Amino acid sequence: MKKAIKALWHGINAVFTAMVNWIATLFGMKDNSKYGRVLRRVTGSAFALLVLTVAVLTLVRCGRNIYWSINNSSGIYTRQSDIHLADSFGDNLFYYDDTWGDKGYLADSNGRKLLKHILYIHRPLDGDSLVYFSDGDKRGYFHMRDGHVVVKPTYEHAWVFSEGLAAVEEKGRILFIDTTGHVAIDGGFAYNQSDDGYVFHRGHCAVNDASGRHIGLIDTAGCWVIEPQCTLVLPVDTFWLVRWEDRQAVLTFDMDTVIPATQGTIYIEDTAIYVTLADHTQHVYSRQGKLVADNQIRNVKQLMYNTDEMIYQKESDYNEEAEEYGTYLAPTTRQAVATCFQYEGEPGWYGLLSPEGHRLTPPSFLSIKAVDKDLYLCETTHGNGRLLNSRGQEVE
Repeated sequence: MKKAIKALWHGINAVFTAMVNWIATLFGMKDNSKYGRVLRRVTGSAFALLVLTVAVLTLVRCGRNIYWSINNSSGIYTRQSDIHLADSFGDNLFYYDDTWGDKGYLADSNGRKLLKHILYIHRPLDGDSLVYFSDGDKRGYFHMRDGHVVVKPTYEHAWVFSEGLAAVEEKGRILFIDTTGHVAIDGGFAYNQSDDGYVFHRGHCAVNDASGRHIGLIDTAGCWVIEPQCTLVLPVDTFWLVRWEDRQAVLTFDMDTVIPATQGTIYIEDTAIYVTLADHTQHVYSRQGKLVADNQIRNVKQLMYNTDEMIYQKESDYNEEAEEYGTYLAPTTRQAVATCFQYEGEPGWYGLLSPEGHRLTPPSFLSIKAVDKDLYLCETTHGNGRLLNSRGQEVE
């Protein structure tokens, strides 16, 4: 055995040494001296060792993958440290995921595997009992009570159950199936890859029309509650944010109007709703739709301008030759207080405020710089601006 291994090594070494000699000859580095022959022999041996190492590692990896594939297909998971409990449904149904990226499985409290080859799952919304799962290729649903498959994985795209219905995609159309797997709504709705998902909230779901260019709201019978004339219908917290070409509105999930259609941009936050107009003026409403602040003013700042007077201030600097800090008088321009203040409307947009606190301009400027006591350079776009006086009037 030792002789065979030794002969195999010498054979491989000879092959790679010949390759090194050929490369050396090709590039004009043929050296027949004793040093050259030794160098090529050492290089050939190193090259052979490198190739053998790569080959062995590749074979080990392939063998390991085949081993795990055989074990997984037979239902025997010996890598128990890589399998972890990812979710549970009551006391009798458990989903185990594999951190190595292989497919997980569904098991009962006795450890019996009820459903294998699960890549991932998604729970339904509250009140529904069918769990969405993927086998890595198709999507289906199983019952969270006992794990039996209600809808086999036959769909390319599918979404979680909500209010007794789930959206599935079939040949570019969105259908809604019931808890038996039968189609309950087929309204010719187009599938749009940019949509976040098709989920019912208080009996309403956002879907596209047949063209896929417009969106509206349907009820659980598939009838249009808001006609598909919108560019966006998005659930945000407990609200619907509805957008047309030049208007936006906010509705509750019960379809009550919170903010009527307005020509502005709406942001729904945890404590308030902000409506920003085209001039960056911002109105603040409560989450019940009550106006809290009209033309919101925040971050008021005193503006300063440079005078012609020079002053000298003590400053310190490190003197490398003396290896110590020294002080010196540095000239600087004295600043004075301008008449007006700067305020912020929409974040990042500024306007002029009078000394009495009145808005002289909307917050339509990227920045405001006082040039003189009653003269201000207001930047409208990067590198461009307007000169305004302390009454907010443009100076020619």
